Amino acid sequence: MRYSQICRKSLALLATGMILTTSTLPSISILAEDSTGAPARPDGQAPAGGGANTTTYDYSGTNSGVLVANGSKVTSSSKTKSTTSAQNTALVQNGGSLTLHKANLIKSGDDNNGDNDNFYGINSILLAVNERSKAYVSNSKLKASSSGSNGIFATDKATIYANKTSIATTADNSRGLDATYNGNIIANKMAISTKGAHSAAIATDRGGGNISTTNSSLNTSGSGSPLLYSTGNIQVNHVTGTSSNSQIAGMEGLNTILIHNSNLISTMTNKTASDPIANGVIIYQSQSGDAEATTGQSAHFELSKSKLTSSITSGSMFYLTNTSANIILNQSTLNFDANKAKLLTVAGNSANNWGTPGSNGATVNFTGHKQTLKGDVDVDSISTLNMYLLDKTNYTGKTAVSTNSTNISPSTSPITMNISKNSKWVLTGHSTVTNLNAEKGAKIVDKDGKTVSVISSSGQKLVKGKSKYSLTVTGTYSQKVTTSSSNKPSSSYINRSDFDNYFKTTTAFVNNTKNTSN
Repeated sequence: MRYSQICRKSLALLATGMILTTSTLPSISILAEDSTGAPARPDGQAPAGGGANTTTYDYSGTNSGVLVANGSKVTSSSKTKSTTSAQNTALVQNGGSLTLHKANLIKSGDDNNGDNDNFYGINSILLAVNERSKAYVSNSKLKASSSGSNGIFATDKATIYANKTSIATTADNSRGLDATYNGNIIANKMAISTKGAHSAAIATDRGGGNISTTNSSLNTSGSGSPLLYSTGNIQVNHVTGTSSNSQIAGMEGLNTILIHNSNLISTMTNKTASDPIANGVIIYQSQSGDAEATTGQSAHFELSKSKLTSSITSGSMFYLTNTSANIILNQSTLNFDANKAKLLTVAGNSANNWGTPGSNGATVNFTGHKQTLKGDVDVDSISTLNMYLLDKTNYTGKTAVSTNSTNISPSTSPITMNISKNSKWVLTGHSTVTNLNAEKGAKIVDKDGKTVSVISSSGQKLVKGKSKYSLTVTGTYSQKVTTSSSNKPSSSYINRSDFDNYFKTTTAFVNNTKNTSN
């Protein structure tokens, strides 16, 4: 139903003394038709109206909303409320355009169809669906008390711009910003709070999605509710956030998370839900099918000029399993107790049906640029780690290759360590790598500055040292480090120019280095 039809029907009801029960009728202006045109896992049941296709939008049910822009332009600055299950408070579809300024959107009415809510945005506060559909939200407040009620949801190539707006959800499966099936959300100066389980502050899900957020604050308190959860492309700049009952970030599949100039915290001390170990960041592949759409040939996690803090008392700051990934750390700080938790664990698993045990390890490139890193590294015998200490990076810790209990598909090179001429590895115990590439000038020492002996698997001393610790190389040793594009920080980002033109802001990542945007 078009919004103009709703208005005519509402006026008729008011004239006869009847009132609307699903919303407060907003004062709006309707313009001429626009001619330019890790979330909860699925419950295993096909949703009504859709088959939960993993890469192509396939919902065939009917979307409904209280405030609706259906192929038309609609503007509102009033209070709109939905109390009906499976109904959006505001809906944009079929190339419509919705502008919300100083608006107040409220959602209640639980919906328990997980697929419909998680993948298609049914029961969200604001839903934009279909290519050419757009929503512009500024200086507004969005609140939801019902389950399955995501805050701002873009799907099927729709686009939502949000500026200076707050989102607060309190029930399960109710994320802040969520994009699926190539939906797009560009946001700035957001205040996002979620309290329910499986309610990440920023999330992408099936079919991929793109979310770029700047100058914002995030807070989550539910189980399985990280600050960032990506099965698509999530990029944040000048963002602060705290998760009290989940890890900082999770990524499933070969997708992307970029964190620039940000400070993200997890106060969780133990493992999250069914995760094999406690972690600050988890990168993995499940068998749900949610991450079949990809942003590249490997998962890409990048931390630049930022700080991640985790309170875990065991496990690992970074945990990777059943996936292929590039992790790039650039001039950033990792704050965790390295005496209790490892820096990095790359290993197979026997939990949650995440691949076949014995052949579900991970392949990881882990690169530090101008970094100070601390903590042990553990790689199991079915995984591969290429670790790069570049551009004056100092790493303190020890490495080990552990034996996978099933070991169906053993790795030929579990650990390859690469150290540039101006970088340093401070060993805290006897260590083992498969291959060592250390440029002339690279330092491998103990905490007292004594050179560590590098020994081949046959017992030959490749480098003689006076430290009590030794580094065993079971494969090759060279003085040449070769890098590739997988070691370089990103230089391209989600385009924010249309957002900046509309809101008269300056939020592009390359320009937004001092948090001076409007």
